[in-house]
Amino acid sequence: MITINRKRVGLIILIAILVLAGTWAGLSGIRAFTPVRIGVLLPLTGDVEFREPLEWAKDTINSDGGIGGRRVELVYRDTGSGDTAALAQDLLNDDSIRIIIGPQKSDEVYALAPAFIANKKVLITPTATSGDIIRAFGRSGYVWRTTQGDAAQVKTILAVLKERGVTRMALLAENSTYGQTFYDWTGFFATEYGIDVTYIGRFEPGAAALGDDVAAALKTGPEYLIAVGFPDDAVTIRRAMAGSGNRTRLFLADASATPQMIGALGPAAEGIEGTNPAADPSTGFTEAYTQKFGHAPAYYAATTYDALMIASFVSARQDRAQSETLPDSVRKVVYGEGRVTGWNATGIHTAIQEILAGRLPWITGASGSLEYDEDLGVDPLYTYYAYWVVENGTFRTVRTFGSEDVNPVSKSGGGSTGLSTPSAGLMSVSTQEPASGVPFGENEDFMAVVVGPSEGWPNYRHQSDALAVYHLLRDEGVSDDHIILMLYDDIPTVPENPVRGDVHNIPKGPNLRPEAIADYTGPAVTARTLVSVLTGNRTAATPVVLGSSNSTDVFVYIVSHGSPGKINFRPDDSFTAEDMKMVTGSMSSGHRYRQLAFVVDSCFEESIAAETTAPGILFLTGSAKNEPSLSAVYDPEIQQWLSDEFTVNMMEIIRADRNITFQDLYPAVYRNVTGSHVRMITTGNFSIDTPVIPFLQVKACTCH
Repeated sequence: MITINRKRVGLIILIAILVLAGTWAGLSGIRAFTPVRIGVLLPLTGDVEFREPLEWAKDTINSDGGIGGRRVELVYRDTGSGDTAALAQDLLNDDSIRIIIGPQKSDEVYALAPAFIANKKVLITPTATSGDIIRAFGRSGYVWRTTQGDAAQVKTILAVLKERGVTRMALLAENSTYGQTFYDWTGFFATEYGIDVTYIGRFEPGAAALGDDVAAALKTGPEYLIAVGFPDDAVTIRRAMAGSGNRTRLFLADASATPQMIGALGPAAEGIEGTNPAADPSTGFTEAYTQKFGHAPAYYAATTYDALMIASFVSARQDRAQSETLPDSVRKVVYGEGRVTGWNATGIHTAIQEILAGRLPWITGASGSLEYDEDLGVDPLYTYYAYWVVENGTFRTVRTFGSEDVNPVSKSGGGSTGLSTPSAGLMSVSTQEPASGVPFGENEDFMAVVVGPSEGWPNYRHQSDALAVYHLLRDEGVSDDHIILMLYDDIPTVPENPVRGDVHNIPKGPNLRPEAIADYTGPAVTARTLVSVLTGNRTAATPVVLGSSNSTDVFVYIVSHGSPGKINFRPDDSFTAEDMKMVTGSMSSGHRYRQLAFVVDSCFEESIAAETTAPGILFLTGSAKNEPSLSAVYDPEIQQWLSDEFTVNMMEIIRADRNITFQDLYPAVYRNVTGSHVRMITTGNFSIDTPVIPFLQVKACTCH
């Protein structure tokens, strides 16, 4: 039997506690004198001055003891003179650095964010404005920015034009992550503001054909051409407009607005208008900056200053709550609702003391109110923009105003502009009068055609959406002999796919490819093949076609890229509005359907049904005639979008309510889709009171 000496055990425990306490005190003492190292991954030369506002913010923080006695140190990595990926890896390898200011460009954020998320380090970018960043990295807690996405700038530009009475405008945006946001959102906000978009086009930066693109846009008769690109292309666009003799005015987005652009154009720059992010005029930052440095701040100076300010507050929170995860500390800081603090020395020192004491102040910055999206994070809810015009060889600010016309006295809890959904009053269910009526008759059969024609890794989501719809049908008991699947089918084997053979629709979701039986793949998936399939034209090249009759309900789902009046299969192959009119007319006259439902997820696809008049048809499309539609569900592990906004919402709603009708499905999807206006069009003699799930089920066996 072992005898326990309780006094000795108690003494040992006491000694252990004292040793641990001493160790903790020693570590805390060491920590108190350890500087707070914050990485900077930005260009230190070029058009945008980043070092000045960063050094000013650092000196302001350190002027009264830093963060509980710890001084802030900036660890610069100059992306203007080195490889951004290699410099980022330096910061990833440095365990003393957990928060990084940067990078500058949206493409860089996309490329680097997955590695920073995996290494549990926070990026705070003051300049990357792609609208997709919040949708790709929201809720991760590791990617934030101090400027809104460019959806807010699009909204601001169109608000300016609306205020000026403009009713017709065109857009030319460079084909890049930066330009994509303007391409995605211009049609949406133009629809919201009642402005007619006469032309939406993209151009390759520096391309010789840019003058032709300008001519095509001007031919549509806009009052304004909005151009989105960098200075060299803005110069080309301005010169092309001047040479045309056209009276259309030029409006530039922020990246073009540099002294170099004005210098290259000379007198031809006079009268150009545009917008740029700016400091909230009520903060006094611009005046203080000008007094300190002898010149006005660059457009992103305020957001850069704020990025370091937030990084320092998060570091203070980590000192206070050392067991808290870094993303949770960021959220605590930016969602605080306590004492209001400002960007100047007094405000910063007050905020740091409050945070170190365990309280959570409402921080505000040089750029304005730092309220953040409380669902996804990433984006502040308000940004200030300068509306300027070039006069006498310089940018003259006409007006500075907020992206939202609000001045909240309490936290609003709102959402990012980059997650805007359409106004309820703009729902539109239109009926195009049919050429002749058709009786409903008895429903004896169901058949489906599912089409995903896009190829290549960037179009992953199109093939995954087609497979997801295919599996929805299979789950509802529709056998393969009632489904014709047209799928380009290269995603499982493309070199970029890190999980060979895999196609999934949600992160870490099931592999959708193995159980699917495709009837047409690769180059056989063409617009002509689709025409033959729908019209029943069986040939050696198209052996599988619809074997439908006037008692068959037919469902056609197509997901791809689109342009006005076209569903694009490949660059030189499109299914057009004329094809749709011809095919549906042929199917109607040939008695090849009882009711025919088209669901199309593509850009501009209200326009695909514009000329269709055959009876008994319903079109449900993800976008209005003048706007693109958006992707959804980003997987950072494979760095790819997995689905499209319209399709993923439609399927979720159908699965959640098995009794929902087509009539009720439309407003339900409309309300949930971000960045486009879902449209429903019928040609009469289609019962929109039909429940969707029963429609998508086989009633009898009539096989093709």
